[in-house]
Order: sequence, then structure tokens, then C-alpha cells
Amino acid sequence: MKTIFLSLLTTSITFANISIITPKNNKLTDITQKELTDLFLKKTDNIRGIKVIPIDSSNGELYEKFYKKVVKKTPSQIREYWINQIYKGNQQPPKRLSDKEVKKEIQKNSMIITYSSNPLNGKLILTIK
Repeated sequence: MKTIFLSLLTTSITFANISIITPKNNKLTDITQKELTDLFLKKTDNIRGIKVIPIDSSNGELYEKFYKKVVKKTPSQIREYWINQIYKGNQQPPKRLSDKEVKKEIQKNSMIITYSSNPLNGKLILTIK
């Protein structure tokens, strides 16, 4: 029974859409895949003049799916990218938070942008299928 439940849970995560979310009071209303990629690789910290702070998911499967679909990199390529950036002294990777932690951050900080497969208390600005 546990195996069937875990299998169904994994399947729902694997095929679920990824929602890009900001706080409701954030002025950002949409974002392109290129802007999202640059933001999560910290090549920029604003989208069309609006400052945003990317937050990664602590859910490993969702993290992997997001980076494969949006950034077009595997988790090992992302690790390599951040090791290189940290070594050069350029940037640190986005914080990785759970959905529960993200809900709290969204309440406190209007500059947050994140992704989730579950509805969060925020404004949906893009859905990735």
C-alpha cells in the first residue's frame, strides 16, 4: 500500500505544472523564460526595473524539474555553475526553502519570486508545463 501511495505521489509531482509566484503586492505581472533563467542564475536581480529575489525549492524533484525545464541544466550542471561562481567571488546561489517557509517569506518580503507545484499565498505570473 505504501509503495502504491508513494508511486502516485511521485507521479503527481513529476507531471504537475510549475507555477512561478511572487507576493500579491509585487509589481511584476509576467516574466519570460530568459528573464527567469537570468534571475535564478543571478545574472540579474531585477526584471524590467523591478527588483526581485529568487528563492529555490527545497523539494529535490521540483528543483530538478525547474532547472531542467527553465534553465535547461541538470542539477550537477547547476552545482558546477555555483561552485564556479562562488570560487570567483561573484554570487551565492538562491536560498532553498520549503513551501511552508516560502509562504512565510512571501508575507514578509514583496521582492520574492519562487516556483512551486502547489498553490501558495501569492500571485501567479507564469505556469510552466
